[in-house]
Amino acid sequence: MIKKITSTSLLLFLLIVVSCGGIGSYYEQFTKDKPFTSRIKDLNKTIDEVRANEKGKLIRDDINLLKYVYEIGENDTYQISYQFDEKGCWEVGIDCYFEKEEDAVVLVEGVKSEMATTIYGSPTEDNYLYRWGETGEPASIEVDYENTSRGLVVLTIMAVE
Repeated sequence: MIKKITSTSLLLFLLIVVSCGGIGSYYEQFTKDKPFTSRIKDLNKTIDEVRANEKGKLIRDDINLLKYVYEIGENDTYQISYQFDEKGCWEVGIDCYFEKEEDAVVLVEGVKSEMATTIYGSPTEDNYLYRWGETGEPASIEVDYENTSRGLVVLTIMAVE
């Protein structure tokens, strides 16, 4: 009888651990295919180069715009848009739509930590906006976290001429 209870308890424990283990935080899921900082390297790429390497579901393909959507968590998404001109990609925009505020906050803090390990270092902060990119750096990066209480985060990477 004790052996049966022990094996049932062990099986129940493993089931709980596996189901609660999930697939990582939203930041981990967000960077699984491609770290945020590697998206900076997408600047100046051609539309064909971006199209060939992006793994999201293509939802818009225009002459100067590509837009992809990614599923995250159970019911949330983020969209990545690439804007192009004759020189290549000049802007990468990422719009995140999450049900829970804490998922948005985890993503913002993860991006901020990831950026701290790059040449960009620590951001300046002004009015719910983190900014990276000084004169002479190849890009300007912004994280708008004003609406994290509603689960919204907007990240923008722009080429600097």
